[in-house]
Amino acid sequence: MKYLVVMMSALLLFSANASAQEEAGAATEPAAASEPVPAETAPTDDAPANPPEEEKRSPYYKKVKGWLWIEGVVGISSYDPDQFGSLSFGTAGPGGAPKERGPQWGFSLGTGFGGGFFLGWYYRQADYNEYKLMKTGVEFQPTIRIPYVHIMFRVDIGFAKMFSGNPWGLTNFDSGGVDTTFGVGLRIPIVRWMSFAANFDWSYIGLSVRGDSASSGRIDSWVSGQQMAGTFALTFHFIGVRKD
Repeated sequence: MKYLVVMMSALLLFSANASAQEEAGAATEPAAASEPVPAETAPTDDAPANPPEEEKRSPYYKKVKGWLWIEGVVGISSYDPDQFGSLSFGTAGPGGAPKERGPQWGFSLGTGFGGGFFLGWYYRQADYNEYKLMKTGVEFQPTIRIPYVHIMFRVDIGFAKMFSGNPWGLTNFDSGGVDTTFGVGLRIPIVRWMSFAANFDWSYIGLSVRGDSASSGRIDSWVSGQQMAGTFALTFHFIGVRKD
């Protein structure tokens, strides 16, 4: 009987321990299930939004803009001083000046009015063998902004002067007159603040010529000639250019 009581007590103790463990496991499972799962945080992007892809792909995206234009010009030119009217030496007859070829350089400064056309001041100088020719005045450049490249026109009206010599061999030489230039070319935008241009220009040069001739004495006459030039230009655009 004693051994039976001891066995029954051991069985009751084991059953109580097993029940207590099952209750503890059941209590921890809801707690674990009710624990919130941290949500994944969406990456933040503080960078500014890029421009629309459609705008970048558009053929009209690259176009010349800007209110202040500074342009440097270099090229080659030919000049016939008396193509349309030669210098008269009185009884000695007309004096024909030879046609000259030489480099031409210059610059322009003005406003582009946002990009549609340019209005400003120009300076051009051509260096020939016996003399130099200078032109300066008002320049107007209307522009047709087609995709990727712009068609440009040039109209210059100003003052012309021959200096550092002359083709007629006159002493005490002085001259002054008018320059009227018409040109056409292409302008290619490179970056938002710079463009490249290639032009062909034709100029009418009318000069009042004064000087002393060994055979005819004092000369005071008018000559009319033409100049043709092929030039390249690099233009810098400021104030109001496109954003990127």
